[in-house]
Amino acid sequence: MAKKKPNKKTGAVNAKKKKVSAKGASRKDATPARATQSDWSARKDVFVHPAATVIGLVEMGPDCSIWPGAVLRADMNYIRLGRCVNIQDNSTMHVDTRGGASIGDYSLIGHNTMLHSCHIGRGVMIGIGSVILDGADIGDGAMITAGCLIRGGKRIPPGAMVIQKDGQLRVIEGAAKTRLTIAGALEYRALAERHRRGEWGPFSSDEESAFLEEADRILKGWGPLRPARPSGN
Repeated sequence: MAKKKPNKKTGAVNAKKKKVSAKGASRKDATPARATQSDWSARKDVFVHPAATVIGLVEMGPDCSIWPGAVLRADMNYIRLGRCVNIQDNSTMHVDTRGGASIGDYSLIGHNTMLHSCHIGRGVMIGIGSVILDGADIGDGAMITAGCLIRGGKRIPPGAMVIQKDGQLRVIEGAAKTRLTIAGALEYRALAERHRRGEWGPFSSDEESAFLEEADRILKGWGPLRPARPSGN
């Protein structure tokens, strides 16, 4: 039997024709797409490490990278990644029947994070060990620093920096360094290309400057930052 090829427009592999809505899906609509690691490896515009696991109704934009130990399990609803998103080592994304999950372009998901049926905007950094729960909305350009717990339904304003101290969240509006997050996403794009070639070592100062310059162009083209989803959705 011939192997199914990835959909060139969405990146979904062998998905059913019916779309899964953001409000949840019936069991019939949520039939797993049966994508295999070799299916994802066939896509030249994304990088899925052999030690990562990608299951079900997952869509990835170009230049995404999924790193060792990361798990994306879309067995009950969709997971959608925009352009140049990286999911770093040992992080987990999962969804349930009530809601899918999405991450916008040029977002950086740090090591050992847990994202469950939540929505992340463009140019967002989710710091190491953070947990984002069902229905949370992280606006464009926000920075969730290491070890934060964002409870279900909470909305973080675009461009805000979130820190957690003594179990309490502090949201500092306008304090995020979105330019650095986008540059970090571009660095991971280059890192994935290096991994394919078996190249290792630090980036040069010229390469790091180029990441920042490209980040400035991307950020300028976005216009105003906005929530991951309109209020009420």
